[in-house]
Amino acid sequence: MTISIDHLHEAASKAAGGLSDFGDRKYLAGLQVLVDAAAKSPHRGDALDARLSRSVQTVLSSRLHAEAGWKANPAVRAQALAPQVVVIGLPRSGTTALHQIMAADPAYQWVPAWLAKRPRVRPPRADWSGDALYRQEQAAYLEQGPSLMHDVGPDDPEECIQVMCQSFHSMMWVSSQAVPDYHEWFIAEDERPSYRRYADNLRLIAGGETAMPWLLKNPSHTFGLAAMFDTFPDAVFVHIYRDPTASIVSGCSLIASTAGTDGFYTADELGQHRLRIWAMAADRMQQARAANPQRKIVDVDYRSFVADPLQTVRDIYARLPRDLSPEAEAAMVRWVQDRPKDKHGAHRYAAEDFGLTKGMIRERMEGYIQDYGIDNRTVGEAAA
Repeated sequence: MTISIDHLHEAASKAAGGLSDFGDRKYLAGLQVLVDAAAKSPHRGDALDARLSRSVQTVLSSRLHAEAGWKANPAVRAQALAPQVVVIGLPRSGTTALHQIMAADPAYQWVPAWLAKRPRVRPPRADWSGDALYRQEQAAYLEQGPSLMHDVGPDDPEECIQVMCQSFHSMMWVSSQAVPDYHEWFIAEDERPSYRRYADNLRLIAGGETAMPWLLKNPSHTFGLAAMFDTFPDAVFVHIYRDPTASIVSGCSLIASTAGTDGFYTADELGQHRLRIWAMAADRMQQARAANPQRKIVDVDYRSFVADPLQTVRDIYARLPRDLSPEAEAAMVRWVQDRPKDKHGAHRYAAEDFGLTKGMIRERMEGYIQDYGIDNRTVGEAAA
């Protein structure tokens, strides 16, 4: 099959109930690069085209819903953005679990997973069960069952990438698609327009709530941290770090488990690709931090979080600083009890499965390891 951009737009419009306003045309540059990259990929063919087409249609539909939401609520884009607390870290470093446990605090607002792909004004929590989209997402989640490696249900907070991809300049396709030309384009491009659109989506979802702080999260913020600093000048960050000999390989295993083999990298290619991209992300994050020493960033050791998540969160609140109410702490206790580590089974992986060795990873990421005091004692730790 050949990917047709016109057909992708038509399919997205149909999926979005006939909506047709995709907004400004700047996103077409990234979309064109993505489609051209699929045609030139070493793994080109029907399998890659089909997977990419499904992804693109979903994102185009997301754009349509955002544009419709802004049109229906024209004042929101001019409103102040509520304060932001942002969880960051390389993939498979515990960002999802930390995000979810902090989201148990009712003092935060966040993007519900069921709403992330079709953004609009977020209804009150008590009304979710009556929403058709929520029921649809809940039924799909129950049918598929929780993910062993990345369990995010409709009621959970979603990571930022599900909304940020509307710009078509997104780590989403760097992580999950074998389109090398797009990867090189992404690396060279400025992410600030993507972050600006994301901020406007947050304003839409908040529906006028400008005081309750946002709790946000995405591993790709490590790659785009300089752009995020500029676009979210008042955000504070919680950065969780982990031995990359575990996190890099765990990420390979996660992506391999969802991508399949047709139209995708070989295991060895995937290992080299992810090591390159996320080592680059670690370098960019450190450069952004060095250039912005005034920014508030709380560093968290993954080992401490796994050993005692509740005490780790107490320490984070003290260092931000933020008040941790008895109500919030009780909710976090329930989260830890209900969702213990490895609840759905242990995740096993080995560097050699992806053509890597621990030595290769440590050599490439030596600066990151030294900066955060990650030493040999963590090599071979259990998966997250």
